[in-house]
Amino acid sequence: MNNKMKISDFFVQLQQIDFANILILISLSIIYFTAKKPIESNYKLRKDFKIGGVKTASLPVEVIRKFDDINEEEILKKQFGELIMNFANTVKENIPEINLAIFLNNLNTLGTSIKSFGVSNRIFNRSTAGQYDPKKNAIELSKDTYNLTINHELFHASTTIIDKSNGMIYCGFQQISDKNKQIGEGLNEGYTQYLAEKYFGNNNSLITAYVYEKRIAETLEMIVGKEQMQLFYFNANLSGLVEYLKKYAPEEEIYKFINTLDFLNEHMDDKYLIPSSKEIMKNGFEFINSFLLKTALRKNIIDNTATQLSTEEVLKSLIPILTLIPTTVKSKNNSFQISDDKQIKDAFTSVMSEYELSDDRKTISK
Repeated sequence: MNNKMKISDFFVQLQQIDFANILILISLSIIYFTAKKPIESNYKLRKDFKIGGVKTASLPVEVIRKFDDINEEEILKKQFGELIMNFANTVKENIPEINLAIFLNNLNTLGTSIKSFGVSNRIFNRSTAGQYDPKKNAIELSKDTYNLTINHELFHASTTIIDKSNGMIYCGFQQISDKNKQIGEGLNEGYTQYLAEKYFGNNNSLITAYVYEKRIAETLEMIVGKEQMQLFYFNANLSGLVEYLKKYAPEEEIYKFINTLDFLNEHMDDKYLIPSSKEIMKNGFEFINSFLLKTALRKNIIDNTATQLSTEEVLKSLIPILTLIPTTVKSKNNSFQISDDKQIKDAFTSVMSEYELSDDRKTISK
């Protein structure tokens, strides 16, 4: 209650732009990750990445299916058949059927098997416990944790189509070319894990997987909106997500956000971080937070029909975002402070500079 009073006082005195107390709103979240390999010290985060557009997948006629087309009897004969049908029934209850065309197309022919990932995990320093193979339309699961990973992999199976004309794989928010060039893996894995835990609970999900990526994906959903976010995800439409976000953020920053999250996802388990590597990681975490804050602010301003807005109300719109974005990321050997009152103030000031403010800084003119 005292905290709420302080926050209220803070907003009343908004014209002074005193951001010191705003972090009271944030429940500190510590993201743990284990490191295993070094980042190349001469790697320049995103500076050497040529931004390119993503493509749009179009569903062929044969993909269009309905729940009546599910062959439950045959599915129950498969390994993990009961878990697969439990997944099917759960998504049927919670996800609009218009978003399940890919899932219904892949379900009847979905392959399943047990696989030991021990050797490959040791060789490649991974912690894989399950995977979905798009080309085979098959999930492979560890016999020890299959009940914790199957729903995550089934979400991948629910969102994956292959363009046979060029070999492009579309999987949720991830796109993979026939030359194994890809984009969107970090966002895709994070949102997939978020949905697995949301609809199947912590007891049926490997909650230690993609912890950071999951938090970022959940924050992005708060900005985009659940219905719109799921529409893009289940229809493997990363291009649609980019187009949607372009209303609230520059295209270059959107691609930098997606690719920076890919970079962090790739190096989240790196073990030895030399000083320059630590700086690269920290810069990446900070950019992700800044992008989410600025995009949320612009969306609140742009979508508001009033021609003049209260800066107090605009800043208040950040509260839900601030409760989600991580403020600290902790690894086995390192801890990154990636959000503070200065970052919030800088994001607010940057966005406000794009609009006309009154002399007392209390209102924004669009």
